Amino acid sequence: MRGIHWFRNDLRLADNTALAELSARVDEWIPLFIIDPRLEGESGAAGPRARFLFDCLDRLGQDLLRRGVALQVREGFPEEVLPKFCDQIGIDVLSFNLDTSPFALGRDARVGRALERIGVRVLAPSDRVVFRSSEIRSLKGDAYSVYSPYRKSWWRRWEDEPRLPLARYRLPGPVDGFSAGALPDRGTPHAGQFSVELPTGGAAAGRRRLDKFLQGAVGRYHEDRDRPGVDGTSRLSPYLRFGAISVRQCFSRALEARADNPSLGEGIEKWLDELIWRDFYAAILEEHPRVLRENYRREYDALVWNDDPDAFAAWCEGQTGFPIVDAGMRQLKSRGWMHNRVRMIVASFLTKDLLIDWRQGERFFFQHLVDGDPASNNGGWQWAASTGTDAQPYFRIFNPTAQGHRWDPEGHYIRRWVPELREVAPEHIHTPYDGAPPVGYPKPMVDHRKRRALALERFRSARAGVEDES
Repeated sequence: MRGIHWFRNDLRLADNTALAELSARVDEWIPLFIIDPRLEGESGAAGPRARFLFDCLDRLGQDLLRRGVALQVREGFPEEVLPKFCDQIGIDVLSFNLDTSPFALGRDARVGRALERIGVRVLAPSDRVVFRSSEIRSLKGDAYSVYSPYRKSWWRRWEDEPRLPLARYRLPGPVDGFSAGALPDRGTPHAGQFSVELPTGGAAAGRRRLDKFLQGAVGRYHEDRDRPGVDGTSRLSPYLRFGAISVRQCFSRALEARADNPSLGEGIEKWLDELIWRDFYAAILEEHPRVLRENYRREYDALVWNDDPDAFAAWCEGQTGFPIVDAGMRQLKSRGWMHNRVRMIVASFLTKDLLIDWRQGERFFFQHLVDGDPASNNGGWQWAASTGTDAQPYFRIFNPTAQGHRWDPEGHYIRRWVPELREVAPEHIHTPYDGAPPVGYPKPMVDHRKRRALALERFRSARAGVEDES
């Protein structure tokens, strides 16, 4: 029998559920990646996420060639490319790992129908998350809408059925007559926009990063994870985004590290908690696909947002006059990544200080983030805007200056990304205009105290309108 494994967000050979299932059923196989023009977005092939993806594909292709198999690359709509390709070379089985975004579910349903018509069997197991939404339910059988009870239920399910990495499996032999397919020209990054420095892609780089984290920073993760001036996080999000490493590998290795060294327990527990957040946001999107365009909490549909292109542009460029906000936005544009605590700060600033619709910030992040994931990006933005699943009330509004003092007290992170402030004295780094005015740095664009009051007024008004209607 002949099979194809359709690589998507699973760019690895180890612990790949669909690939393992295919390997057990066929004698020959072809690895295939399809570049779908619908997924290129505004950034195109020169954007950070596409460039990282192509690097991962390059390295996956090299891994495959060492095993005597050539990765095939095609461009077009999968529901059109796959049936033709399968029919031409007599494919019996197609495998791929499920994704849960609305686009992916619709596309995969069309692929399944097209292949069924020509007699190709489809294997489509779950692989991207540890547990899908349907596997984590309340006692009433409902999906969770708040993280804390979801987390408790998640761990109960893990205790009953831990999802550990798959045992090693032997890949089938190659279908003869196929040489390695060339990746398309990545294009030239837009000057000053996408010429970012990216991490090395691929499964080997992901494993090295995991090793480094578990041998070092994880022990203080619970203390350092919110400090942007410290390399205290795993930096594995791009690798998880494209499946260069599996979430099961992360859990398994972390639990082994804790068993070997119990002193790492607090840090490891907190890191695993972040991985469960990833499952949670994926579950929210699977259950409520409307959140990609709508507020999760419908009572805020009446919320009045500011239409202020100049303010949005200043936020995008890191020219707000709030150092921690500007440092984060400049890090994003320079690295295609931003520290998670700072993501919350800049998102709160956009939605609560500038009162600009979270959807604008979500789109900007998705355009620039190398780890941009529809579920996690949306979940994080709606959390910050208080329109999402968070149990905390709408009056959680970050004070950007206080956040800077707390998490970057000496200003190391700020000085790295905002060169205009490198000579500012430590006591003024978060409020630079309290000292000698820094050259070339803008004054704060808003009064946080006044904007906080206005935000509270607008949220209360939106809620009151809903309550009046009921």
